[in-house]
Amino acid sequence: MISRLFLAFNALAIGLIGILYLYDPNLLLARYDLATGSAGMDNMLRSTYGGLFLASASVFLLGVFSPIRRRDALAFVAIFMAGAALGRIVSILAVGSPPATIMPLLYFEIVMTGLAVTLYIRTPRAQS
Repeated sequence: MISRLFLAFNALAIGLIGILYLYDPNLLLARYDLATGSAGMDNMLRSTYGGLFLASASVFLLGVFSPIRRRDALAFVAIFMAGAALGRIVSILAVGSPPATIMPLLYFEIVMTGLAVTLYIRTPRAQS
């Protein structure tokens, strides 16, 4: 049950972010004192944060409703969040600390990675 709630939470969070970026990338960027500057950047943000986040949320939802896919979805949450955290860490090493408003995202991604790995280990394999 905990795994399903965890996956549902992540699907909702990532899905909403995806929808907002598809609608208008600047809505969320403004929260971090950022703005797009070109049609190309809008396109990249809608593609990665919009489309890929919605696709990822769909995979997370598979784990909510399909016991056979639950461990796969948990593994994907771990990979997704670890990848985002890795990108932020590399950026910090390359160019320094981002604005303080962005750092909580790194902490969130690290916590979600740890929880996803823990739940993955504790979730039994479903029989097909």
